[in-house]
Amino acid sequence: MVFTGKGRPKLVIGVDFDQTIAKTKYPTIIKPKFLAIPVLKWLKRRHTIILWTCRVDKHLDSAVDWCDKQGVSFHHINNNCFDRIKKYGGDCRKLSCDILVDDMAGFVFWPWVVVRVLIKEVKLRASTRRG
Repeated sequence: MVFTGKGRPKLVIGVDFDQTIAKTKYPTIIKPKFLAIPVLKWLKRRHTIILWTCRVDKHLDSAVDWCDKQGVSFHHINNNCFDRIKKYGGDCRKLSCDILVDDMAGFVFWPWVVVRVLIKEVKLRASTRRG
């Protein structure tokens, strides 16, 4: 488990783009989802964030450019983080993350994402103190 300088566990959080970060009518990007941008900025200061999307080529580029214009960047884009690739001896097609934020996994309400992350931090911190 990786910890930040403040003693918090550093999570790997995968985030989908379409209908999760932004309201879209593929491939057109309409607007940010409610609170997605400020929450993503907060998450990136605390954790490793991976943009995990089915978009490729110019449509992926447009999504990344749109996020950049919103002030949001990612540690990785459609790739697992290097620590996990090393830990498991290779990269796979499936994303390895502690939390996945994706509209296909259910309704995305960004304030609840914050709550999920805080709960996960507390649980991980407690488990490392016991173990």
